[in-house]
This record gives sequence, C-alpha cells and structure tokens, in this order.
Amino acid sequence: MGDGDGQRYYMRAENVIAASIALSILDIVAVALRFWARKVQKNPPRADDWLMIPATLVTVGIGIDQLYGVSQKGLGYWTEIPPGYTGTKSDLVTPQLVAKSQVEWAYTLMLPVALGCMKASFLFFYMRVFAIQKQSFIFKFLAGFITFVVIWAVTFFFTTLFECGRDFGAIWDSQNEFQRRCTNTMNLVFALCISDFVTDILIIAIPVPLVLRLNLSTRQKVGVCSMFLLGGGTVVASLIRFIMMVGSFKGDFDMTADNILGVTACMYWGMVECGVGVFAACLPTIQFLFRRWVWEPAVSSTKSMFSSRSSRSSAYHKDAIHVDQTFDIAYAKIHHGSSRSESPALLPNVVRGGPIHKTYDMWWDERIGAAI
Repeated sequence: MGDGDGQRYYMRAENVIAASIALSILDIVAVALRFWARKVQKNPPRADDWLMIPATLVTVGIGIDQLYGVSQKGLGYWTEIPPGYTGTKSDLVTPQLVAKSQVEWAYTLMLPVALGCMKASFLFFYMRVFAIQKQSFIFKFLAGFITFVVIWAVTFFFTTLFECGRDFGAIWDSQNEFQRRCTNTMNLVFALCISDFVTDILIIAIPVPLVLRLNLSTRQKVGVCSMFLLGGGTVVASLIRFIMMVGSFKGDFDMTADNILGVTACMYWGMVECGVGVFAACLPTIQFLFRRWVWEPAVSSTKSMFSSRSSRSSAYHKDAIHVDQTFDIAYAKIHHGSSRSESPALLPNVVRGGPIHKTYDMWWDERIGAAI
C-alpha cells in the first residue's frame, strides 16, 4: 500500500478510505439531526435545510468515488510502471492511470455541485436570520450572492464536463495527450480554486459584523461568532487544496513527483472541505437539540444539588424561556359607539379559526439570540 518516501498521510490509501467513510457518515447523521430538530421545533424545513440534502448526497458520492479509486489503485498508490517500458510517465497509459483519470473527472464534476449547495445553504440561513426586511441592504446583498453561487456552480460543472469539448476519450488518455487536447485545464483549475477560496472567506466573514451589532453581551457575541466561525475548517481545506493544485501546476510547490499521489492529495482535501462544510452548515440548527436535551438537563441537575425545587424552578425560568408553539391570532372588528360614522378598529383575539387569521411563528431559535 505505497509507503515510500514522500507519501504524506493525505496521500495514503488507508487515510483516504477513513476520511471518505467518516465524513460521509458524519454528514448523514448531521443532516438527519437537522431535519429532526425542525420536527421537534414544529417548523417546516426551509431552503437552507433542503439544500443540505443534495450537498450531502454529492459529498457521499465523492467519498464513494474515492473508495472506488483506491480499490482500482487509481488513488493512494504509486504509479506502476510496466516492465520494459522506456518512455516517460507523462506518455504512459495503463488501467491504473485510466482509473485515476476517471475518478478525478467524476470528482471535478461533483465538487462544484456540493460546494455550491453548501455555500447557498449558508447564505439562505444568513438571510433567514439577519435579513428580516426584503428592502434592506443585507437582504439584497445575500440574494445577489446566492445568485452568484448558483451561476458559479453551474458554470464550473458544465465547463468541467466539456473541458475537452466532445472528445471525452482525451480525459483518460496519457497526461501529455490530455494537456495537448484539453487546453483550458490550467485556467479552469486556477479559476475554481481562487473563486472557491474567496467565496469561503466571504461566507465565513458575513455574520461577524452583523452579530457584533446586536444588543448582546460580549460573552454572548463571542459564543455566537465562534459557532459561525466553525465553518472556517472549510477555508483551511480550501486553502490547502488551492496551494497544492495551483502550486503543482506552476512548479513552485512540488507536492509529489507521482501524478496519482498528487491527484489523491487534492481529492482528499476536497472531500475534507465538503464534509466539514456540510457539518458546519448544520451546527446552528442541531445545537438546539444539544441545548435542549444535553445542556439544559445538565444545568438543571447541577442546580438541584445546591438549591430547593422551588428556587431551582424560579431561577431556571428566569434564565431561559423557549416558545415552541405558534398562535393563531384572528382579527375581529370592534365598532366604537359614536354619533359619527362608525370607525372599526382591529383588535387581536386568540380564537380557534375565523375568516381572517395570521400565524405568528414565535420560535426564537430561528433568530440569532437562540444560538447562544
């Protein structure tokens, strides 16, 4: 299992397998908990929730793609040179290298889709939390950013699909032949890496100034910002992948002299970026379950050790109030008795049914204050 000199941990087959399986399972569990939290809160899933389904499915697809590549020795192994071959590695075509090229192409097709869904989910969540008014600047900014992300993902998907025109056979030909017949490959790699890294930075940075403007204590602001900044793991993985791919093409960073191990390294960090990103996008929602079923019972149990039942109950309800119900408020016309014309006023009455009603969602966990 290729353990020669220069084979770093992210190039090893066993580590590729571990990352693919562990991150796939982690994301599936996180998304399942996200939808469970919505059910517990009695709130329907929103756009940011639904986008996590394709993001997770494609991320799992990348993991399966990597597992297949390892099984064919197209990832995680040194390139095997046939006995008697006297040419260069760049002109070599073997079943191993064909498998490498196939899994690499499938990966580059899936990567912008997974990243696009993940980025859009973050932005839709920000819009739901921070952009209450549709005429506000932040709403228009986020709407424009979401539009850009959709165009970005679609553009890179189809550009990768037709990077060699309709000559798909060139994709898994020799390295020299591929570079000769697919001339836009380097520009495509540069554009994808740079734009992915820049958008990750922006998405992670967006909520920080918005949280700092809220009427919260310093401790609360730090706690909320820390939760959002957990997505910074995607930035780190994106940066590492950017350095490896761009540096390898320019020759400033000699990742490895072996093409298969170089592709393995880039795909490994791409899997890490997608896997960590999906999990981070679910944290603001699933923290509700942790707080409700782990943190609050633990706090309540601790208080019971030092106070009576009545004092504990009083202190607990003073610290936190959670409203998990919705109220139907019907507006009934109340006529003022006057010698002049009747002027009806609208006063809310909590009733069951009625010709005119509006549901007010009182769930505070959908707002930033509940993330504390």
